[in-house]
Amino acid sequence: MIKINEQLRKYFILISTLSIVFICITSNISIYILFSNYIENIRVQDDANIIQYVEREYTGNGEMNYQFQMSIMHYTLSENINVIIRDKEGKILYNSSNQENIFNIPVTENMLNDVDTEYKSYPFSFDGNLAGSIDIGRPKSMLSNFEDKQFLSTINTVFAIAFIFSLFFAIILSMHISKKFLNPIYLIKENAKLIEKGKYKKLNEVKTNTYELHDLSLSIKELSEKLDYQEALRKRMTNDLAHELRTPIATIQSHIEAFMDGVWKPDLNKLSIIHDEITRLTKLINELADLSTVENDNIKLNITNVNLSNLINNTVTSFEPMFISKNINIKKSIEENIYFLGDEERLKRIFINIISNAYKYTNENGNVFVDLKQNKDKIIIEVEDSGIGIPKEDLKYIFERFYRSDISRNRKTGGMGIGLTITKALVDAHDGTINVISEQGKKTKVIVEFKVPS
Repeated sequence: MIKINEQLRKYFILISTLSIVFICITSNISIYILFSNYIENIRVQDDANIIQYVEREYTGNGEMNYQFQMSIMHYTLSENINVIIRDKEGKILYNSSNQENIFNIPVTENMLNDVDTEYKSYPFSFDGNLAGSIDIGRPKSMLSNFEDKQFLSTINTVFAIAFIFSLFFAIILSMHISKKFLNPIYLIKENAKLIEKGKYKKLNEVKTNTYELHDLSLSIKELSEKLDYQEALRKRMTNDLAHELRTPIATIQSHIEAFMDGVWKPDLNKLSIIHDEITRLTKLINELADLSTVENDNIKLNITNVNLSNLINNTVTSFEPMFISKNINIKKSIEENIYFLGDEERLKRIFINIISNAYKYTNENGNVFVDLKQNKDKIIIEVEDSGIGIPKEDLKYIFERFYRSDISRNRKTGGMGIGLTITKALVDAHDGTINVISEQGKKTKVIVEFKVPS
């Protein structure tokens, strides 16, 4: 396994090296092409000047005067070229590569065999008539001069020095950049280890400008807060569960002991108290069993075409005596004949839990409003009450198992904090959504939405 900082350094250096090599190659090619085009244009102009000079100095008798030959010779030596002048029959009148031409020594074709020289032939005229041809020979390579080669060599030397310095800076920068980039990752890694050890409140602060790392850091922090909260819930749940079990069991035990000691005689009133406490225990055990089922994703739905209008209307009607006993005004706005493919018993459990909470947490002389409507492909159920509300900081936890806000914990109606957990699981099982909007001391609105297949 290779450490990430070594991999980053390796890739950074590799990319830098490839980039410099690419720049060197393309620069050399570009320089050669552009320089070659420049040299070619210069050669064409020089050839035209030579032709003009020959036409101006040519005497027409097939001979070249001494001054003319010396001028051509100096020019050809300085430009590293060769000039051959022929008459109309192809006879060589002058060859700059043979300085003996100046002394009228005949020139042969063997003197022109230079494999490294490339010739171009141009006609020249005298008094408007064709007088012969001029062969101008130049080296085949565009970079034949020492100065040209030295120029290209200098350029490549500069590139080589730039490559060495760039490689050095690439190594230095890769170390700096990898350190700056990896430090947040190392802190996030350390935070994960702290979470593993249960030290949820001792996480390192991660500062980074990288969006993904910042997002990951926030996710780790939120995970830590949630695990810390779950740990607190677990401890509180243990205390609550012990309290919920201790009270009815203590009551049952005291009554039975009184019967056994002959202090009380079994009668309907005493036995009904024991029965109520056993019912309370049975309800708690059933809720725990239901919670175990929904948390294990073992919810099996018996899908039928359910008339939600009738189901919700009947559920509200069943609660009306309870609402009247607390002088709570319940209003309903239920559209008729709204159908939904779902499990009727599970759906009934959802609405019982929601309306039951509205009843529990609404004070006397309060109001509860139940609304059912269909909006195109959505069925929307809203239950709003004017009850005690939920603190803003507790809203994100209300669907957690065994969660109860401090307000609900102080009430006898608080329950075990399982109802909304089961409700959400049943809504999710029907591919629906449930949301809660609340203002502490004013109201709470529960919104359930189901999709209608098109």
